[in-house]
Amino acid sequence: MNQRHFLLKGTFILTFTGLLTRAAGFLYKIFLSRTIGAAQIGLFQLTLPVCAFCMALSCGGIQTAVSRFTAEYYAEKDDHSALGILFCALLLSGGLSSACAAAMFFGAPWIARSFLLEPSCAVLLQIVAFSIPFSAIHGCIIGFFIGRKNVSIPAAAQFIEQLLRIVSVLAIFLYIRKSGRTMDASAMALGQLAGELSAALFCAYQLVFGKNTPFICISDGTGKSPDKNNAKGSKSPAYSFFRTQNSSNRSIRPGRADLSRTVSVSLPLGLNRMLVCVLQGIEAALLPQMLRRFGCNSAQALTVYGTLTGMALPLIMFPTAVTSALGTLLLPAVSEAHALHQRKKITGTVDAGFQSSLLLGLFFLCAFLLFGGSIGELLFHNELAGEFTRKLALLCPFLYINTTLVNILHGLGATTLVTGWNVVGFGIRLASIILLVPRTGINGYLAGTLFSQTFLTVCTLYVLRQRSGFDTNLFDTLVKPGLVCILSSAAALLLQSIFPSPAKATWASVLVLSSAYTITFLLLAFFLLLEKPDRRKLVRRSPVH
Repeated sequence: MNQRHFLLKGTFILTFTGLLTRAAGFLYKIFLSRTIGAAQIGLFQLTLPVCAFCMALSCGGIQTAVSRFTAEYYAEKDDHSALGILFCALLLSGGLSSACAAAMFFGAPWIARSFLLEPSCAVLLQIVAFSIPFSAIHGCIIGFFIGRKNVSIPAAAQFIEQLLRIVSVLAIFLYIRKSGRTMDASAMALGQLAGELSAALFCAYQLVFGKNTPFICISDGTGKSPDKNNAKGSKSPAYSFFRTQNSSNRSIRPGRADLSRTVSVSLPLGLNRMLVCVLQGIEAALLPQMLRRFGCNSAQALTVYGTLTGMALPLIMFPTAVTSALGTLLLPAVSEAHALHQRKKITGTVDAGFQSSLLLGLFFLCAFLLFGGSIGELLFHNELAGEFTRKLALLCPFLYINTTLVNILHGLGATTLVTGWNVVGFGIRLASIILLVPRTGINGYLAGTLFSQTFLTVCTLYVLRQRSGFDTNLFDTLVKPGLVCILSSAAALLLQSIFPSPAKATWASVLVLSSAYTITFLLLAFFLLLEKPDRRKLVRRSPVH
């Protein structure tokens, strides 16, 4: 598979799966908002930074190391060494994740009381603790398959994890409703455990027994492949060991060299991600407390926090399924071009990634400003969710640009710089929580978040210009797309004034107005943003009926 085919196919698979799982996640959040309420969702959201910290410690950098070294060995057709790295990662990550799970389970009361400042989170932490080893296992195996340029199994694992999470919560809901009790946030924790367990089992099965497994099963220990007819008739094969397809009878035993290579790559990345997780945890603990100082009681603070992080923010993040998939696959492509000193290729990649992400961000900026309030209210039956969605719309251009370009910077070896900027960005948000939220409420936090994302975008573009020579035309990059968005928004508002919508928004009115906005945007983008040769190519390639 050539590089271009891999990028196109991989981006499509990961984008489709990401959109599918996020759509299912929205339905899941809608169901939860109507059954357990925003306060219980906020209670569960408080536990996520602790889980993220444990995952960063046990698997954060190890998965990246597995992908990198597997890709190298796969290019050399050395499956044996790749499996040695994988087994080393599984042993290392398994031990660390088990220790983290035990620490979280037994230390849950202290973590909830002293760190999260919410004692009722203790039970949720104890349930989620059991999911950490399974998450580490499937993370390492996913890294292995991505290194082998097989994105279908990671995509399927992502879908299975989301599916089992939702199905298990629905089953719990039906059982609890039948017994006459009320469901709470513990159902979400049990759903996460079910999702991680199912993903780990699926990945392990695909690794050992899947269609593209690197193993050959030997039943007699002689080193010879078993007879196919005998294998079919055997009821108890009793596999004694595995060997790889290209390594004769060599046993797979990870050694010190594998451990050293894995640690050398995973340790810096793991430390960086742990630092980010600690800052996320501080942010999650501080925000409800500062909202209480603003005048909210405990239930109101959790409701605001749950609505923001569990409803409005996932809606804003939905389009990042595209930019995340593109960024994930651009990272190895940029790394290869950087190693071969192909500066022109890097510049073209940066330019394409920046312009596509900016255009997507501007499109959704106007879309959420126009329809975000109605969509949030219709989806979650929560006016506050609609209000937050409109306010968060300003993040879209910066958020989508950062999602793509930060991965390119990782490919150029600027991981330390990106980590430093993330730390500064978190510092800005924490400062806004401490200084602004007690005075202005949640609006102070939203302002700090916008400023931190703007800061990250400016730093990213500056370094890319220094390292790759990336430069862009201000008129073509900002003025033209901005004009397209303004005219498209005006068309939607004109249609709304001609045919007034009902006092309370309905799906029919939102669908008509958003369709008018989208069609106008696409037509204007076709004529104003594409050059004439590009338009001619598109017209020539279009089928004639």
